[in-house]
Amino acid sequence: MTQTIYDKGTWTLDEWLEAEIEPRFELENGRLVPMPSPTRRHQVIVGRVFNALFDKCLSDESGAVSMEVDVALPTGQGLIPDLSLIRKERETELLTSSGKIQGVPDLVVEVISPSTRARDTVHKMRIYHEAGVPWYWLIDSETLTIQEYQHTPEGYLLRTAAEAGEVFHSKAVEGFTINLRQLVGEQEG
Repeated sequence: MTQTIYDKGTWTLDEWLEAEIEPRFELENGRLVPMPSPTRRHQVIVGRVFNALFDKCLSDESGAVSMEVDVALPTGQGLIPDLSLIRKERETELLTSSGKIQGVPDLVVEVISPSTRARDTVHKMRIYHEAGVPWYWLIDSETLTIQEYQHTPEGYLLRTAAEAGEVFHSKAVEGFTINLRQLVGEQEG
């Protein structure tokens, strides 16, 4: 009888990083957690925000942006955020030769879809906070609202937000602004 990944039981962070499992799974408390397939709208938002952040970081040489890359947190959890940003001075410390992230990114971005709302806004937010991720963005794929949270000892503090059609001014990424509605090519109304 063939053993599947589901039969393995408890996984270590190193096993998860080396496994290259498809479909994608995150690692929480030694257990694999399947990730739902993204919608087209989710992918468009992630792609456009990635391009905007990538262009910003390239132009001012401020860091590296990764899309849907394994992040091995020091707490032993392994997550795959939609986007991660590593400041230039920390790239060699955190980016592995395989392109994965080993440690705490400077910024994590999750695009919320109806099927991931509770997981992204409560569960993963808690995991990122426990790991010490300094900045966390939540982008709602339905409303195009962006919220930027900063790590504090008590929890994440909402620092800035923008509704669809408003310009978002990041505090985490100096000089970074976007109008998400325009970025994804939607008209008002």
